Amino acid sequence: MNLKELREKNKLTQAAFAAPLGVSGKSIYLIESGRMKLSKKLSAKIAEVYGEVIEPAERKARTRAAKAEKKIDKAATDAAQAVLDTEEKTDKKKRKARAKVKADKPAVEAVAEAVAAPVEAVKEKKTRKRARKTEMTFVIQSPFGGEITPEEIRARIGEVDAVYIRVDQNKAYWVKGDENGDIDLW
Repeated sequence: MNLKELREKNKLTQAAFAAPLGVSGKSIYLIESGRMKLSKKLSAKIAEVYGEVIEPAERKARTRAAKAEKKIDKAATDAAQAVLDTEEKTDKKKRKARAKVKADKPAVEAVAEAVAAPVEAVKEKKTRKRARKTEMTFVIQSPFGGEITPEEIRARIGEVDAVYIRVDQNKAYWVKGDENGDIDLW
């Protein structure tokens, strides 16, 4: 039992409780609020007058520690809830994005085909004698209907180290040593 509980059990005001102890009502208020420690002398006087032993002042500290722990637990719970809320929002955005992609699936597939399929790179290995050339014919098709062969590109560009074709941009990009450039294909 603490001082306040004992006082309330006896149905006394702070001033009435303090009078037989020889202290002021303000002293009782300060002890009850934890701003002042209960002295051994006053504790003995309370036990003599009211017949009750008061718990030590550490009880208030334990109560404060318990309140601090509750605040920490609440903060941790709030943080966990915030994380869950964020995850739910992210999942909701992902579901919306997936639904939008499913709705636009034909357009997405058309773009993927237009970019992935026609992009081809043509590169010939040079040999010192250039006696043997690979006998293979490549035809590069534009998604818009045009066709061109590496020989036609070589006729326009001349001898180069590498040629990169970007059909979606209608360009052939070439590299020769430190030089590079591009030409329109169609």
